Amino acid sequence: MFGCFFSRTLGTTIFRRMEEQAVSLALLADFVLRGGAGGVTLLMTGLLLAIRPIRETAVFGALFSLGAGIYAVASLPPIYAALGPAAIPLKLVAMLSPAFFWLFIMALFDDEFAFRPWMAGPPAAIAVLFLVCLPLPALEQASKLGHVAIVLALMVHILRMTHRNLRDDLVAARRQFTGIVAFLVPLVCLAIGVIEIYELFDLRSMLASPAIALVLFVVSVAFGFGIAGIRKSLFPEPVALAPQPNGANTAADRFDLARLEKLMADGVYLNPGLTIGELANRMNIPEHRLRRLINKGLGYRNFAAFINDHRIEEAKRRLSAPETAHEQITSIAFDLGYSSLAPFNRAFRERIGMSPSQFREKTLQTA
Repeated sequence: MFGCFFSRTLGTTIFRRMEEQAVSLALLADFVLRGGAGGVTLLMTGLLLAIRPIRETAVFGALFSLGAGIYAVASLPPIYAALGPAAIPLKLVAMLSPAFFWLFIMALFDDEFAFRPWMAGPPAAIAVLFLVCLPLPALEQASKLGHVAIVLALMVHILRMTHRNLRDDLVAARRQFTGIVAFLVPLVCLAIGVIEIYELFDLRSMLASPAIALVLFVVSVAFGFGIAGIRKSLFPEPVALAPQPNGANTAADRFDLARLEKLMADGVYLNPGLTIGELANRMNIPEHRLRRLINKGLGYRNFAAFINDHRIEEAKRRLSAPETAHEQITSIAFDLGYSSLAPFNRAFRERIGMSPSQFREKTLQTA
């Protein structure tokens, strides 16, 4: 009987020691992973802010990186408690990091990006949801659910943007980063879901916090590699008013560029919905080679911009010709390959600085 009691006591003691060791290892892993994530994101913040001249893209990327790093470190309960009142502004920056990531992606894929007032909506909504809980703790659950809904909507928009831009993007480094974004977004969504459920239901699983730390670490490292490896290509010098070829073309490049120019002169750009894949098939060359030719040889960073420039030049010719003065602008837009009048008007105004009708009136008056 004494032997059985001793065996049970010994077994219980060993189990408790193993449990304590597991807790210690989990806590150590938690600290190491969060510290690693914080270190990587801090380094990325410095790299992005060191880019000169300062660009909105780099600033948004730095804010995202900083917010992710703050969350990785400050969300650990002992650290959060030690911060005292300083935890409130730090947590706000951390909660805004998904919105900064959204702004970063929008600025990254749009060479003519300009911050517009409506873009402040998502970060403002997240800030309001956070700040309203300070005097009204009873609204905390509703606030967290609202935060999750906003962030998931932003992530869906990011996936749509990357999918759309992947088709027309001519910058190899940016296309590589698109793959990283496609990898990051599901991880970010997973991290947000786990984190919010963990906090909302006050779960205290031994593995929950290290699991969150692991996701944060992987996201930080993936973002870090994506930025550090192709930083110069992602953030080139400001785009000139007209595309600038780099002139570093081989004889084969010059031959294929001449073939491309012949196709454009023959009006291939008038085909509605023309894709770079279709154009590469016409030239019987790989798509990646055609992307490089247009980017390096002609200075374009986006296939749609390349096509639109040719279409707008043809539109200018037809709008300024007296013999076509009575032709409907809508008819011209359809003839040029546009699916409707709105994208034609937008593309024309972006390049010429006035609407097609204003351009026609101005040129015909001076003719």
